Amino acid sequence: MSRKSIVLPVLEPNLQISFYYRLQAIRELYLRESMSNTVKDVDITTLDKQLSQLVPLKLLSRLASFGLRGETFFPIPALLEANPFLLGYYRLLYGLSQKEFYNKGPFGRFKRLEDRGEIPNRLKSEVQEICKSLIKTAKILVEGIDVLSLDIIHDLQLLTIGPQLRGSENTKLGQDATKEFFSLIKNIVGPYIKGTTDRTIIIENGSKRTVLIEFFSDPDVRITEKLETKMRPLVSIEIKGGTDISNIHNRLGESEKSHQKAKNRGFFEFWTITRVDIDQTAAKRESPTTSHLFHLDRIQDTTTKEYKEFKELLSSLIGIRSFP
Repeated sequence: MSRKSIVLPVLEPNLQISFYYRLQAIRELYLRESMSNTVKDVDITTLDKQLSQLVPLKLLSRLASFGLRGETFFPIPALLEANPFLLGYYRLLYGLSQKEFYNKGPFGRFKRLEDRGEIPNRLKSEVQEICKSLIKTAKILVEGIDVLSLDIIHDLQLLTIGPQLRGSENTKLGQDATKEFFSLIKNIVGPYIKGTTDRTIIIENGSKRTVLIEFFSDPDVRITEKLETKMRPLVSIEIKGGTDISNIHNRLGESEKSHQKAKNRGFFEFWTITRVDIDQTAAKRESPTTSHLFHLDRIQDTTTKEYKEFKELLSSLIGIRSFP
């Protein structure tokens, strides 16, 4: 039985111009050696044949005018089959973060090439299709740059590393904020706790009903009360622990999407926790579903009015006494 043809979408390359020098030496050395060593191991006639079959001649000619071979910009099956790690070389060259490339489209199944340097049997027949897709992305890039060189290739790859590092740092900030919020909740409901895990606090409220405070995702925290007949959704909480004020509007938009999903599941209170100061009116525009907006640092300070408001509201909703 013939396999159905796979057609992958074309991604727009990122043409942002700024540089992240602190990783330049390490990253340039790795990427340059990875590509050059692989090219040495692949028959040159095979490379030229596949390039001529998959890449328009005018693009190869343009690269040649700058003294560059086609594979420096255009992936071909022979190279990826010889060294699957090179998918990362081209991803970085086109300015695509791992999240953007692997999580937001049909390319997730190819992540194993970059992570483990192997091509699963089920994907071997699709290597040419991903090459065709990325060649179209490369075409946009090659046509959009006036001067081409090996140094520009390495600089373009480095452009992608900075945002990835920021993404990793943002993830860590989010994780740290969640841990702090977990401790805060635990301290407030302490006298009523019946059990805890790394992600769940179980309490028995004043009505002798079980309340679950669960730390997961989408929403980051969900609080539900166990009735005799069902679980009653109470509070959906989104935690945005980043300290970059310039990105707060995007983070509030993410909170809004999560709260909307929670609303459809029956939650009726929607809290957003941030670590930056933002005007309440502006925040309401970005996340109209948010019923209460709290600053994480202030609700951890027991002397602030915001802490007292947070504590009283939480205690009231879950049915416990608000201790001094």
